[in-house]
Amino acid sequence: MLSFVVDQNLGLPTCIEPWTTTLTQAGIAARESTDLAGIDRALAEHQPDLAYVPAASLYRLLRCGAQHYRGLAIATSKFTGDPRQTSVLVVRSDDPASSVADLAGAQCGYINSSCTSSYFAPAILLTAQGKSWSEFLQFVPVPAWQGQIDAVVSGRVRATMVLEDVWKTTPENASTTRIVARYDNCRPPVVIARESLEKGVRTTLLDALISWVPDWNGVYGAFKPFYYADVHGFFHDLDQLAECRR
Repeated sequence: MLSFVVDQNLGLPTCIEPWTTTLTQAGIAARESTDLAGIDRALAEHQPDLAYVPAASLYRLLRCGAQHYRGLAIATSKFTGDPRQTSVLVVRSDDPASSVADLAGAQCGYINSSCTSSYFAPAILLTAQGKSWSEFLQFVPVPAWQGQIDAVVSGRVRATMVLEDVWKTTPENASTTRIVARYDNCRPPVVIARESLEKGVRTTLLDALISWVPDWNGVYGAFKPFYYADVHGFFHDLDQLAECRR
């Protein structure tokens, strides 16, 4: 069986239909996990045949010179259908901050260190302003998506960067929090495949991905075929971060 590791936070339900039948018929065994560090290590060691991961995970592989994997499909915004999203920096509605510059030393909630919207988006914003992002903010792990916003409202953290699509999905967020900054060049997660994967398997999985209709309550919209042009600008932004260049 081919192995397919899936970041559970990204909302591809491989353990239910139609995915259980589709994957079994294609000879693929899927495993969902929230251990992104473990997934990244497995990819670095070329263990899984396929993976569904944040775009930054593919970036790290390519910048290390690894040619073992290639993009197969990319998720989209459920609101626009485009493989581009905005991450917004939110604080509580009663917070006096009006920009990221007002948050020096603040605790900022994030999902994990591969997350495009909650980890790399604030890093890119602060780097563009000449600030050392790893020193300017204190990054604190919090539950994903609406859980990030709830952590701000409860006072667990002062701020978080979260996909605007997530923020808009719950109308109450507009009254309990405020947007003080945004990064408009986020790229949704990608399905990557081993370079030597049989063409028939690749085609079968891609067809299943682009025909799948996600639940509207999920974070992402439908899949599109992957093109490097879709991530090129975001990867350029990541190139500006010292951590990513190491």
